[in-house]
Amino acid sequence: MPPYKKKTSRTLAPDPAEVVPPTDETAISALRPVGTDGASVSIIVERKKVAKVDTTWAMDEGLHSEMPWTHELAARVHAAAKRHAAFAHAVRLTGVRQRSAYDLTRKLKLAGHDEPDARASVEKLQDLGIINDDTLAARLAEELARSGKHGARGIELKLRTRGIGSDLARSASREAIEESGDPDAVLTLARKRAAQLARFEPDVARRRLYSFLLRRGFEHDQVRRAVDTALNEPEPSDLH
Repeated sequence: MPPYKKKTSRTLAPDPAEVVPPTDETAISALRPVGTDGASVSIIVERKKVAKVDTTWAMDEGLHSEMPWTHELAARVHAAAKRHAAFAHAVRLTGVRQRSAYDLTRKLKLAGHDEPDARASVEKLQDLGIINDDTLAARLAEELARSGKHGARGIELKLRTRGIGSDLARSASREAIEESGDPDAVLTLARKRAAQLARFEPDVARRRLYSFLLRRGFEHDQVRRAVDTALNEPEPSDLH
């Protein structure tokens, strides 16, 4: 995989020392609030914005205009700017889609954010209650259970593809099936699929139907009973 070009990225913080190289004569010229909430601030050096950081961090560091722009300060600012950029990116990603902690961390790392910054951003969103794996797992599992298209194992697999841990995915899927699932879902699905397989020889239809239901995550015993019932039911024309 080719290295990320962080300087040209729209989501990653550039190195402030490369924007304005520190010298004996350079200094911070201004700190400009960003947006209306004042949660972040732009650091201006030599009339150029070198970084955007969290306002609280800037205050804790005692940043002010005329503060000498040194290599040491530029390095600290860069670290803060990277953390800020990772968190801002994480907020944007959660605004598009509800995500698990694992999935969000993975997305941030793929975008080029350093792993510590990605993890810190996710932990901050967890503390704020913006992301919650338990809530996400329960909601997704309930939706899948109500659809009647997946068994417990199928729902568990779906959750794991969204970055939900195996234990949580398993418990959420079992609970959703018990509380929201249709006990006749596997038979309903088997009947629909059996009608589509009517043109095949009985043995072929049975193998395909069995395989189809297993792929949907239903248990072997459920599948066997549903297949036997669906394939042995008389055709509507035979009832007259």
